[in-house]
Amino acid sequence: MGLLSRDTLGGQVDGAFGAPESALDLRVCESVQSVGRERWNAVVERASRGSVFHRHEWIRAVESGFGYDARHLLVEKDGNLIGLFPNVLAPLDGAEQAPFRRLTSLDPGFGGPIITTDTDAALRTMLSTLDDLVAGRTIVHEIRALDSSYLRYNTLLQSHGYEPNRRRCRFLLHLSRGYDDLLSRMSRSRRKGVEKGRDNDCEVSETEITRDSIERFYRAYEDVMNRVGTTPFPFEFFEELLEMRDRLLLVTARVDGEYAGGVLEILDDEQSSVHGYLAAIPKQYYKHHASELLYDYVVRWGIDHGYDYYDLGSTKPDYDSGQFQYKEGFGGQVVPTLVWERGDGSAWDLFRRCRSLYLKHLG
Repeated sequence: MGLLSRDTLGGQVDGAFGAPESALDLRVCESVQSVGRERWNAVVERASRGSVFHRHEWIRAVESGFGYDARHLLVEKDGNLIGLFPNVLAPLDGAEQAPFRRLTSLDPGFGGPIITTDTDAALRTMLSTLDDLVAGRTIVHEIRALDSSYLRYNTLLQSHGYEPNRRRCRFLLHLSRGYDDLLSRMSRSRRKGVEKGRDNDCEVSETEITRDSIERFYRAYEDVMNRVGTTPFPFEFFEELLEMRDRLLLVTARVDGEYAGGVLEILDDEQSSVHGYLAAIPKQYYKHHASELLYDYVVRWGIDHGYDYYDLGSTKPDYDSGQFQYKEGFGGQVVPTLVWERGDGSAWDLFRRCRSLYLKHLG
């Protein structure tokens, strides 16, 4: 695994290529581990759109935990790293058994280009390179952006053949409003859930991040995913996350001393946000309102620790969806998850048509 030139796409040749007029060099990197962590994260911390999901530790967890190959784009100017565009090769979303794959930035998580200077030249160089990376079994490139300011790139992306896709959304709670204001914005049923939860025997607390506590959470998470018919993330991904435990918040619920589920949150210090990433509450504890108490705990924790937002995580933008209705009840601001796709060839056209028919059938 190493740094590859554009020529590598046809035959493996080490080197770099760039845009001579801007004195930029672009490299395609097959693994984040071939780049020093401090050097990589320095770009994430300087770039205005950098997030925890761009960090070296998260991308390493995605690569190693899922076994994904990478095609990260690195842009240098005069030997200094100024731009990153993380990408991994993953199965097609919703067609995991198909012989084709997608190049995604980034799943799980969010990606997109982050650039500290020479933005226009760097971004155009990156997009031109991606034209060559979508070929053969790789039939689409997908950008899943977290920050709404990525909309600034929409015209350029569309000029390169990218099409926006709005199949997901998220709810943001503005923690700077304070707890009482946030509580007043919740639906009556969410407030009653919090109140009833406090009156019963459910206790909620922060849990130290250890291998044992992650294993206990994972068993509950795996059971919940199997119950709803969704494939859980591999445990190896959670093992890798232990390397970034300072960016994790694990909150656990107990009823009469018995484990009653929990939530695993990602701390995005770059964007001052707590991400409600994974929840695992066994069904038998719904009546104890463990879910409302867990979310309520994270809201208060985020306020106490100075975060600006609590991101409740992705859901379908469908008012008839139970998950959408539940998260909406917390009174957050609904924001679209920004996704752009650029496909290539007849296989992509067929997949896109089948997906459209499937979604229409669901509606």
